[in-house]
Amino acid sequence: MRSRTGFLAGLLAAVLAAWPAALRFGPGLVWQAFLVLFAGAALVMAPLASALASGGAPGRFTRAFTLGALAAALPLLPFATALKASTHHRPLGGVTFAVLAGPVILVLTLVSGRLITWAGEQPSLLRASARIAIIALAALGAASVLLGLVHGLKADVAFRTGFFDALRVLGLSTLAAWLPLPVGVVRLARGFGLAAWIAVVTVGVCLGRAPTMQAEMAEHCPVLRWPLLWLGG
Repeated sequence: MRSRTGFLAGLLAAVLAAWPAALRFGPGLVWQAFLVLFAGAALVMAPLASALASGGAPGRFTRAFTLGALAAALPLLPFATALKASTHHRPLGGVTFAVLAGPVILVLTLVSGRLITWAGEQPSLLRASARIAIIALAALGAASVLLGLVHGLKADVAFRTGFFDALRVLGLSTLAAWLPLPVGVVRLARGFGLAAWIAVVTVGVCLGRAPTMQAEMAEHCPVLRWPLLWLGG
């Protein structure tokens, strides 16, 4: 039941995620852009809110991956800054960063998993010290991410726009996962929620295929356009 509620709430929250971005388009494209952006946001937000609503306490893999990703920010953010300054071909720089970032995050996730397991097996005093060290490492990684975001927000308008679009999608998905809905609405979602989601995504993909819309989306809302690219929109 909670997953159905989260799915429907995520679909409804996608409206709030798409509308501010649609206002960046010209008067003749606002509503068409809204439908495309609504589809792109719904494609991510409905399943994400459903998963968050039905999920329990984070498991060992989730904790290890979170710690590994935060720890990876320590070497990757300086590398990204140097790469941006030295590489004039942005796609090539992005591929280079992705090729390096993937193995780094994977290795640090494995190390973090082993560290978390080791910490749980130690005597009380050593276990407490190990947990403090893990929290400090996560905090340092989070601080590095925040500093990198602040630097990017100040330096690049396109980065700032994409950041706030992504933040709006993730924030609204999280809120939607815990939004209580009337039982009658949830029962209605059981029969029509998935069908409505499929219809929204299908319409958005079809409208997003227009060359004019693709060019406008790439310029104004690249983050919300990415989910539709997976489906060829």
